[in-house]
Amino acid sequence: MLDPNLIDPEVFAAEKQHLRGSFLLNELDERVWSHEYPADKQTKVWFTLQGGRDRLQRLFLDLTVSADMPLFCQRCVKPMPFELNETSRIVLFADDEHLDDAMLSDEELEGMLITKSLDIRELVEDQILMALPFSPRHEDCSNVSLEHVNQDKPNPFAVLKCLKNS
Repeated sequence: MLDPNLIDPEVFAAEKQHLRGSFLLNELDERVWSHEYPADKQTKVWFTLQGGRDRLQRLFLDLTVSADMPLFCQRCVKPMPFELNETSRIVLFADDEHLDDAMLSDEELEGMLITKSLDIRELVEDQILMALPFSPRHEDCSNVSLEHVNQDKPNPFAVLKCLKNS
């Protein structure tokens, strides 16, 4: 194969091959780098891919993705540190029937059909997207103006409380 990011997943897993590498965030698909959360598009994302067989003799790929990826806080819109460190095991199946049966018997299982070629970059992209928090926020933004928002306004429901007590 000419593209160094393409592997034959069946051969890779059967031969227990190992691969390490990295991508810059802006080298990945637009759905990753154009996401609103990453604060630095030059973040380096590291990955390792290990093939093997599990105790049931099923072929698998173990993928680990890691990065120190600053994200924009959704409260104060300032960068905050985020340590991406995700690992997943992807079990390979020859047909839909075996994949469906395995997925029904094990809710935690991540499985995919065996293909002739698999783009490692796409695996890394998917892992990043699944690992991003829903709404990244600092525990404490240390923003005095946010702490005092609406503090000086009366509670509009205070009148209802008086009615309830009457």
